[in-house]
Order: sequence, then C-alpha cells, then structure tokens
Amino acid sequence: MDMASLLTLLLFTSLSFAQNASQLDAALKKNPDDMKTRERLAAVYAGENKADQAIELLNPYTDQLSESGFLLLANSYSKQKDYANEVRTLNFLIVKDEENFKWHMLVAQAYLKQASETKDEERNKVLLTSAIQRMRRVLQINPKYKPAFDQLLSTFLQQQANNEARELLMEGVNRFGKRPELFRELCRLDSQDGFLVQAVGNCSESINLTPEYTDHYVYMVQALHDQKEDLRAENLIVKAAKKFPQSEFVQWAAGELFLRKKNYPVAARYFQVAVKAKPTSGRAQFGLAKSLFENNQDEAALEPFIQACKLEPNALEVFMGATGRMKQKGNGELTQKYIRAANTCR
Repeated sequence: MDMASLLTLLLFTSLSFAQNASQLDAALKKNPDDMKTRERLAAVYAGENKADQAIELLNPYTDQLSESGFLLLANSYSKQKDYANEVRTLNFLIVKDEENFKWHMLVAQAYLKQASETKDEERNKVLLTSAIQRMRRVLQINPKYKPAFDQLLSTFLQQQANNEARELLMEGVNRFGKRPELFRELCRLDSQDGFLVQAVGNCSESINLTPEYTDHYVYMVQALHDQKEDLRAENLIVKAAKKFPQSEFVQWAAGELFLRKKNYPVAARYFQVAVKAKPTSGRAQFGLAKSLFENNQDEAALEPFIQACKLEPNALEVFMGATGRMKQKGNGELTQKYIRAANTCR
C-alpha cells in the first residue's frame, strides 16, 4: 500500500466524524494534550490541502503521535516537497515497528522523490543507494511483495545498473515463477549486454510465454547474429516480419540484418515496410536510404536521406559520404539535389 492509499483510508476515517475544523480547533484549545482531537484536526487540514497547518499541529508531538498521525505528518511534508522531513517522520514508524515492510517501502519512495529533485550527482547517488537499501529490506521482510520488486527493478534500469537488474530478475523468476515480463527484460538485457547464450535461452522462453510480443524476436535475432548463427537469425526474423507487418521494430531489424549481409534489395523491402508502419522512424528512413543508395537507386534514396537527416543524428555523415560519391559520378541535376539537401541537413 502506498502513501496515497494509506492517506485516503485515514482521511475517510477521520472526516467521518461530524465535526468541522472550527469545532475541533475549539476543542483542542480546551485540551491541547488530546491527541485524537489534534490528529483529527490535522486530517481536516490535510483534506483541505493545508499541509503547513497540519505540520504545525503534529510536528511538535512526534513523541505522542499514533501511526495515523505519523502518516499524516509525512504526507504533509511530501505535499510540500520536503522529502527529507518526510523520511525523518517515517523513520519514527520504523523505530516503532522495524519488521513492518510498509514503512520501509514508504521511506524508499520518499528517497526516490528526493533524488528526483536533487541535481547534485553525488547527493543523488547517495539518495538512490538509500532507496535501494530500503527496497531490499522490504523484500527481506516480504520476499513476494511485487511493488517493491518492480520499483527496485525500475530503479536499476533507470540507473543502467544492468548487472544488478539481471540478478534481481533471476531472483524474481525464483520468487514469482516464469512471469512473461521478467523474461522479456532478461532477454533484452542479455542480448544488449552480450550475454549471448543466456540471451538465446531467455528470449526463447520469453517467446514461448508470449508469442504475440514483438521485441523479444528482435533481441533473439541480434544474439543469434552475434553468435554467427546467421541462418537461424535469418529464418527467425523472416518469420517474425511476416507475423508482425505493423511492427516498425521488427521490420527495421529485418532490414538491418539483410543490410549487414549486403542484400540491398531485400533490406530495402523491409525498410519500406518499417517506414510505412512508422514514417517518423529515423532509423527506418536511414536504413531505407542506405539500402537504396547501395543498390544504385540514387534518386529513390534521396528522399529517405532527407527524412533521415531530420530524425536520425547519425545520418548526416553517411549522407555527406553519399553526396561525395554522387559528385564522383558527375555534376548532374541529381548530384546538385544531393548537394543542396546535404547542405540543408547541416
């Protein structure tokens, strides 16, 4: 349960009392040590988005607050983006009940919020490390608490901590079973990081679990290609391209495979389908331009080059090279079009 869910329940309970802020305030002035009245009034202020007034009521009484009071105070700090004090407040709950995984999860989320607002790189790393430690503690207490697992994985992936993410995913398979989303991520990470044997195995498992998902076909093809298993790679990408004609990613990957094999007519065919699926794809336009140009279809290649130049940062250098080759062929009208387009691209 996140902070929002806890506070919704808390506010509903507190506001069910048929008392308004003025009545509660009057009662509290008569008996300032009445913590129930104090917390009810703070809940009313919180419900009215008066976080500063809720904090003023609760912060001097952290030695006497109930669980609900601490949550109200923490949420009020969060609304003011005072995440350091949110962490401080939530830590009171951990001191009272260290084995309650919910408190560790809320602290982890507060650290993540604080990190997102911190521009200093070193401080950001410290905060993220603290968040990771808390999430790991959550999983120690409650190993199958999926929200903590998902948040921890997301944090690793955002930080490009791929080794840690890979280890966590394997732990996830042991904890939660063969869930499709776990094998999809393992497939992608292993393929991109060069763990080729593992990539083929995990991508195969991912395909078996969710055959209608497109991306894992591409990652498996990449792994097979890198392992020099060209025939398997070609057979799989052709099959996938037929299965997913609307997938720009699959069609682009098919084009890339045949472009590397210097089979330019076939590469161009797949890139054309990729461009049709997603005209704003820079990589598809770039691949189409290169394959058409290498197939001596200079005029047809010009427009994809122009489009690629707008969308793909790496296109300019290749476009300039193609323009240089056009100059070598002569100074005709098409060459002039290449020169003007390349200069505009720059």
